[in-house]
This record gives sequence, C-alpha cells and structure tokens, in this order.
Amino acid sequence: MGKIRFRLAKPSDAKQIANVHLHIRDKYDKGFFAQVNYAFLVQYYKVVLNDPCEVVVCAENEEGRVVGFSSGSLDAERQMKNLRKHKLSFVLPLLTSAICNPNLIKNAIDRLKSTKGESDNQYISSKGARLEFWAWLPEVKCSDESVVMQDMLLKTMETLGTEKVYFEVDDTNKNVMRFHKFNGACVTHQFRLPDGRTRFEMYYDLTEYAYSYL
Repeated sequence: MGKIRFRLAKPSDAKQIANVHLHIRDKYDKGFFAQVNYAFLVQYYKVVLNDPCEVVVCAENEEGRVVGFSSGSLDAERQMKNLRKHKLSFVLPLLTSAICNPNLIKNAIDRLKSTKGESDNQYISSKGARLEFWAWLPEVKCSDESVVMQDMLLKTMETLGTEKVYFEVDDTNKNVMRFHKFNGACVTHQFRLPDGRTRFEMYYDLTEYAYSYL
C-alpha cells in the first residue's frame, strides 16, 4: 500500500465518502444505512459536509482517492435539526432505495420522528458530541492507518472543546465493541432496535483518553 495522507473532509468529497460508506455493508449489512443506495448516501454527505458542527477526517492515497473516513458531530441535537431541515432533499433517493425494500420508508419516518422525541424507538445518541461512522475500503489493506484516522477525529473534537463523545455499537459488531472497550470506552446503557438488534450506547472521556496511535 502506498503512503496514506489524512485531512479534514470538504463538501466536494461527498461522492467519494459515500462510495467508502457503501462498502461498509461488505462486512456489516445491518441497519438503515446498509440498505439505502449510493444516491441517498451522496445526498446525506452533501448535507453532513456542509454542517459546521460536523467533523469528518478522511484518508486518501497517493492518487488522491479517499479510501477511508471517520465522522462525528460536535452537537448531535443540532445535527438532527439540520438533517430535518434538509429532509425533502432525501425524498427522491429514499424512494429509489425503497423500490427493492419498501420498509425503508417506514423506517425513515420513524427515525425522523425519533430525532424529535416523537417515537418510542431510540436509534442513536441524541445529545452532546457523537461519533458516527468509521469506514475503510475493504480492498485497501492497512495496519494501523484506520485507527490513526479515528484518533485524529477524536483529537480534533477534543481540540474543539469536546470532553465526552458518545457513540453506538451493535451487539453483533463484536470486534468493534472489543476495540472500544480495550481503548477505555464505557457503556452507558443498551436498548433494542425495531429489527431486534441490541445496541449499546458508549462514550469516551477525552480528558482521560490515551492517544496511542498518534
């Protein structure tokens, strides 16, 4: 593998980041974002990368191709408000995604309601700073580069004033769960998703976090 360079993502990276995200399902095919199509992911990242509360670190190879990214929000509540503001821009890509999976529409509506506290279901941490996605192209072999990228995201968020950052891990994602526990993350609580999966909310205390990979 050639040299990897890390940088903050910019709005023009939306298509490349969506492509990386599309390949998360190669290893983990559960949940809403594993079922929507490329067009939906592109629109999602167009909104995300124009949100001033979002922090996205990406990794690119020597040819300038984005091969991985790690994303988070400094304020999950403001992020949800911003996504609701742009909800109409998601309608067409959602409909094209739902051609093969009509249940996506019902799922999307319930997720939208949950961001306003109008659903009985919980999907994500809705307050405070939050980690979102951590993805790397499967065909691009790496040793510690993906972990360095994640630490860079955490360090950036800490520099911008974050003390605690929350995130979610599904019980079926055992390797990721072990990784976070090994690196000092704590579980706050667990909840069950509508499809039956158990999801754990976890957090890092960045005032005590050891940046072992930087």
